[in-house]
This record gives sequence, C-alpha cells and structure tokens, in this order.
Amino acid sequence: MTLDEIFDKALGRLPMVPKVVQELLASFERDDSNVDAIVEQVSHDQVLSAKVLRLANSSRMSGGRPAKSIDDAVVRLGFDNLRMLVVAGGMAGMKVESSSFDRKAFWLHSFQTGNVARWLAKLAKLDANTAYTCGLLHNIGELLIHIALPQEMSKIDKMVVAGTDRVQVENMVLGLNLATVGGELARRWQFPAEIQRAITQHQNPAAFDEFEPYAGVVALANLLTAQFDAGLANADIAEVLPAKLLDKLAIDPAQLVGELDAAREVCKGLDELL
Repeated sequence: MTLDEIFDKALGRLPMVPKVVQELLASFERDDSNVDAIVEQVSHDQVLSAKVLRLANSSRMSGGRPAKSIDDAVVRLGFDNLRMLVVAGGMAGMKVESSSFDRKAFWLHSFQTGNVARWLAKLAKLDANTAYTCGLLHNIGELLIHIALPQEMSKIDKMVVAGTDRVQVENMVLGLNLATVGGELARRWQFPAEIQRAITQHQNPAAFDEFEPYAGVVALANLLTAQFDAGLANADIAEVLPAKLLDKLAIDPAQLVGELDAAREVCKGLDELL
C-alpha cells in the first residue's frame, strides 16, 4: 500500500489541527514570537482556554494561587510552558473516529515521550520545546492509520501485544511503517521541517544519511519510557543504554543515569492533559 492510497482512504476524515497549535509550532522557527498574539488566540478558543487554566491551577503548577485568565497562566507557567501545554492540549483534543483507537493510552504515551524528550534535550543541548513537540507527535501516523485502515490497525496492535516487533508488523501488513505515514502527515499539516524529520526517522535515526538529532532524542525517550513502564531499575537501564546514539547526541551516559529519577518524575501526573 502506498502513502497516497492511505491518505485517499482517510480523505475528509482527517482531524483538524487547531489554528493556534499551527501558529505555535511555526513559532519554534522564529525568534520574534508575539506572546500577546498567542495569548489572544488561546483566549478565543474556549476548549483550550479551559484546559490551560485547569493545568495552571493543578496541584503541580498552582502553588496555591489561582490563575483566573490566560494572562495569569502565562505569568504562572511562563511562555514556553504555556506553548507546550497548548500544543499538547490542542493535539489531544482532536477527534479520531475509530473504535480500535485507545485515545487515552495513545496520548499518555505521547505525553510521556514528549516530557522525557524535553528532559533529554537539555543534556543534548537542543531546544527543549522542539524536542518536546517531536516526542509528543512521534506516533502521529498511528492516528491516520486508525482513521484510514481501522481493521488493519487492530490486527497490527494484536500482533504487537503477542510479542511481534511493531515496525516489522507494520511493514508486513501495510508495506510501510507508521513513522513514514506520520512524517507525511506532518508535512501536509505544514509542521516545521525538524519535526517532520524527527517523526519520519525516530524508529531508526542511524539509518539515515544525515543524522537528525531530534529523531535521536525521540528514539532515546521512547526507549527510556518503555524501560520505566517495565519497572527497570536505574542500574539495569545503565547496562542497556545505546552507546552509539548517546555519542551522536553528545550525551554523557554517567550524567544521564545519575539524573534518571528526574526523568521518571516528568512522566507522572499527565492524566490532567487529557
């Protein structure tokens, strides 16, 4: 099956990316982001406004002081955190009409990967917001496949649960993998080029002629979140870290292992984004 065939099957049913999310993603490539303009856009979206205010007033963010407006939320969270939360809230709010799509599980994994990618970006000296967004959206191709080919997607999920490698199954059933589909979807949604590359390459970043650092960060974030979910201790994780990938990202393995508890912490309390 070709990319065009998959997109043709999803024609007319693709979820719409909120305009404010598109603006925020585009702002990653600019140094002149207008905070007031973004605040005004968020304020005009009732669903996003409610979600951002709920997060700003959550136990982790509030400090006991209520945020009553988006302006208050900017002061509370800072612009970078506001931008991150609006992107997350806007993407998670997209409707996917598919009985086989587990929305909560999908976005919780995406939020975890995004948060760990953001944490890793500091070690790799990359932009944390871009890394977060790449992690958040790395599996976006799965949305499209659930819309276009729900039966095939259900079959893939069952085979993965049974222990088969997901990329291998995707190639067997579809003739291509979800990272390729996700990269094309990001291109059609006009996401920044770095995000497109990270989505396309994250399953095997070393296989591409030009290494994309954000793809490497997402691959490592995916690995770490899976190890956290499996209950591996820090010492066990240290033994299986991909040395070549860490070298390409210029991340010190000892520093990473020494700060793994902080990475575990950023994976907690993410249900509030849903």
